Amino acid sequence: METVLLTAHVTWDQGCYVAKVDQLTLEASGDSVEVAKDELIEVVRAWIQDHDGIDSLGGLGQTLADAGFPGVEDDTEVQLEFVE
Repeated sequence: METVLLTAHVTWDQGCYVAKVDQLTLEASGDSVEVAKDELIEVVRAWIQDHDGIDSLGGLGQTLADAGFPGVEDDTEVQLEFVE
């Protein structure tokens, strides 16, 4: 099974912590680093579910390929890693 590793950063921006996935336009915010991370994890999960199995717009595989991860198959595991 192949693995796609998405990386994310948390920054302080305009009074709250913002967590963003580097390779995609996904982000979440919170009043602490942990809340921002937890919220981003939920955003990524929902995003995967929304894109999984959609062939008309390219689906998850095409979206990830466009982000620099070609060859995503149905059994590919997507991991999210927070980096400093």
